Amino acid sequence: MKSVAIAGNPNCGKTSLFNNITGANYHVANYPGVTVEKKEAKIKHSGEEFVIVDLPGTYSLSPYSLEEKVARDYVVNEKPDVIINVLDASNLERNLYMFVQFMEMGAPVMAALNMVDVAKLRKINIDIKALGEKLNVPVIETVARENKGTKELLDEVAKFGASQKKSSPLDISYGPDIDEVLVKMETKIKDAGFMTAKYLPRWVALKYLENDEQIVSEGAETGGVHHELSAMAEKLNSHIKTTQKTTAENLIADYRYGYISSILKSVVSHEDSPLDRLYLSDRIDQVLTNKVLGPMIMLGFLYLIYEFTFWASEYPVMWLESLFGWLGGVADAGMSEGLLKSLVTSGIIDGVGGVLGFAPLIL
Repeated sequence: MKSVAIAGNPNCGKTSLFNNITGANYHVANYPGVTVEKKEAKIKHSGEEFVIVDLPGTYSLSPYSLEEKVARDYVVNEKPDVIINVLDASNLERNLYMFVQFMEMGAPVMAALNMVDVAKLRKINIDIKALGEKLNVPVIETVARENKGTKELLDEVAKFGASQKKSSPLDISYGPDIDEVLVKMETKIKDAGFMTAKYLPRWVALKYLENDEQIVSEGAETGGVHHELSAMAEKLNSHIKTTQKTTAENLIADYRYGYISSILKSVVSHEDSPLDRLYLSDRIDQVLTNKVLGPMIMLGFLYLIYEFTFWASEYPVMWLESLFGWLGGVADAGMSEGLLKSLVTSGIIDGVGGVLGFAPLIL
């Protein structure tokens, strides 16, 4: 039984694709030791059985959040046979960042190019065949919300798993400063067999340069060349801060995006000019997130909400007060003095009326 992990950015259609593949035949639990939800299902396709796991939606494999840590740990520890990275075709540059990280890990990854309908509406043309050739992986076009391309994707997963095709680890040049140190660190890691049973040597070196807390902590427990690697990473970071006013982590991210841009130049084209591609939400954002206007607009909205809340609730509050006042009067006139009357008028009617008087404000 082959294991298939579905990964992707939040709101890229990943969960919709998972639901299309599995139907309602999945169960939900939590990953061991954490509160992050885990969806898993077993399916049959083309005479084979697959275990499908829906990984948490993340923007990268750097463990800044619990979801990112869970996603990366699953890939590293469980070693799925195939990873389907769902890409939002209308935001391909951003979505490819995590895909590049999978490739750097040497993970068996393929791409589901989702939301192609949205891309077409935005006049974005993507040469899917060229994209697959550039990335050297299968790329399948899907529209998850309309359940299009699901069968073709599963057919490719079956072929991908059957051939045991693994993506060769991607080696990106990160500039002369980083590349020189990276090669030295990689050599030390290989010679010492430092964490190589679990990770690729170059990937471990990258994580040290990115100051990945999880890997560095694991390296400290392992011992070996940990202190040498930490010293090399610290020296390089100090040099980069002095000369380029940034960090190795930021520089590595920049070069990853540079690699992505070089791929997309020959793969993605637009039918309109860059100015025309400012969609309505972008135009609104230009105003609402302006450094000067943004805070003023926010305070204005908060004030309007405050005013609206009391204006809109004024009459409903008066109606409720009148209703419970009338009920109290009826109970007072119709009941004889005693504990029961006190309970009904002062307890139930006044108590419930006092609480419900806030209901219009809350609504």
